[in-house]
Amino acid sequence: MAKTVDNQFEVKLGRIRSPSGSRKVTSFFRKVARGANSYGAPGRRAGGGVRQRHEFFRRVVVKVHLVRMDAKGASAQRLHLNYVERDGTGRDGEPAKLYDETALEADKDAFLERGAEDRHQFRIIVSPEDANELQDLTAFTRDLVSEMERDLGTKLDWVAANHYDTGQPHTHLIISGKRDDGEDLVIPRDYIARGIRKRAQELVELELGPVPEIDGRNRMAQMVNQERFTTVDREIFGDAENGIVDLSAPTSEANQWRKQLARMRMAHLEKMGLATRLKKGRWRIADDAETTLKEMGARGDIIKSMHRAMADRDQTGMMDASSIFDPGAHDAKAVTGVIVEKGIADDVNDRAFIVVESLEGKPVYAIIGGEGRLPELNKGEIVTISPPRTEPRASDYTIAKIASANNSRYTSLAHMEADKTARPEFVQAHMRRLEALRRRNHVVRDEDGSWHVPPDYLERARRYEQEMVASRPADITRHSHLQLSQMKTAIGKTWLDEQLRDFDDEPDARGFGGDVEIARAARRKFLMQQGFIEKDQLRLNQSALDALQSRDLNAAGAELTTVLGKSYAPAPETGRIEGVYSRAIDRPSGRFAVIERARDFSMVPWRDVLERNHGKSVSGIIRPNGISWRLTRGRTVS
Repeated sequence: MAKTVDNQFEVKLGRIRSPSGSRKVTSFFRKVARGANSYGAPGRRAGGGVRQRHEFFRRVVVKVHLVRMDAKGASAQRLHLNYVERDGTGRDGEPAKLYDETALEADKDAFLERGAEDRHQFRIIVSPEDANELQDLTAFTRDLVSEMERDLGTKLDWVAANHYDTGQPHTHLIISGKRDDGEDLVIPRDYIARGIRKRAQELVELELGPVPEIDGRNRMAQMVNQERFTTVDREIFGDAENGIVDLSAPTSEANQWRKQLARMRMAHLEKMGLATRLKKGRWRIADDAETTLKEMGARGDIIKSMHRAMADRDQTGMMDASSIFDPGAHDAKAVTGVIVEKGIADDVNDRAFIVVESLEGKPVYAIIGGEGRLPELNKGEIVTISPPRTEPRASDYTIAKIASANNSRYTSLAHMEADKTARPEFVQAHMRRLEALRRRNHVVRDEDGSWHVPPDYLERARRYEQEMVASRPADITRHSHLQLSQMKTAIGKTWLDEQLRDFDDEPDARGFGGDVEIARAARRKFLMQQGFIEKDQLRLNQSALDALQSRDLNAAGAELTTVLGKSYAPAPETGRIEGVYSRAIDRPSGRFAVIERARDFSMVPWRDVLERNHGKSVSGIIRPNGISWRLTRGRTVS
């Protein structure tokens, strides 16, 4: 007779909670976890002083950013919240949703209003290695915040969003900078560095249990042939002495598997040219092995992103080594093209990217810095990506020359004596440059206002520029907020008009280059109809470009006259411009700053430095090659 089972079901343990129905994990399990942690923490020494490895544990990556909530930080807060809610980051490609302690859809505006007066806020990324196995990432985050509140002794005002757009689900947690008593929230450095991660690891282990040894060994075995920096490498390199890995010594039977993995990994690194075998069981690690492995891993992730970005444009076959923009390469060149994709390359380390299809139809991937650079860059816009400046500026050579002739001292008086034609605004620009270097400890300002400029100042200026590359690894020129199709019939001096002025040969007809060729022909026909060029005229001259921009600004001036109740006064070609910087506007001819006075206003080309003085008085000198701005507190920027 066949055996029957009446109630067939599988038991799957979920999150074990308090019988009271609260969201706290029961205290018994917390005590067990803390006891286990005190004896099994990585790096503890057992009796006899032998270092014991914590074989396998639930890893969680935690990254904390402290953001100052000045005027710029407050405006960036809304952009940040908008960005963590962006399309494609939630489950199944949906937008991510902000949630908080009680609501699955938090009130973003209320959170922004409550934090309007905060001095700072904390932005935290929490990425459990086993996030895909967690039953509920939202519940996990709420538990984590509850633990943090207990540790910090205060309720926290927070919102969070879960992201699933990468292979590793993770959470963006934003915490206001106030305690529940209204005082500033201060999180100790040690708690930021280790405490949050420890609490997160405890919670993952409480839900999933310890990592089974067989699973842990399989994970490490899969790393043996990977072309990236792995956990196995971290252990091997950490145990190496003077770059020598010695696996020749006998080991215990329990650690034989680990030694075998290390031997296999070193053999693979040897094939990759990153290690040299000395004799049986001993290798020398290449000096650049760790850096190379990390770069190879990043390159693999980049290629995946590019394939996703170019899948619908049939350009993936054009990818090669030059498809990754390397600003540090000796032959690095500027690339002009259309943005086809943008996003976060690395949430944990705040690295954003764009993919540009060049005029030759080739995809180019570029890391551009932090996510704060993304909101102003939109798909379909035309940009030029350039290597950032890494050499001393012309002002640095002037400063060094004047200081060398004045016992390593630079003063505004010494500058004006050395150069009788120097305007005060020009000298102030040099002072501003010195102030920037002072904040990086490259120069010293004395109490009398003079500057001590060391003999190696030019080398320090070069180092300063190189330091800046980390936060802005690519310079981006945004040619217009218009897309190529909109430029065909726009009234204004567009990027497409500059192509009509400067082109020599027809561009490559593939991809974006072909799109430009078609658009240029349509633009030429439109300009003929509008009377800007003659019937048989192939190129645009400068006078036609000036006329297009003038008509554009006159139209903008007429619109703003109604809004501001003031008359429009075109800015002079040369001379002084003064007034209050009130707003920036995007026009077909580019972005312009509106400078208001009591009875009228003017428009001049916008620069990002003006945003620091939004709503304040500014003064500038207009020259043929640009504007030198004198901003508040005596700052001058050329």
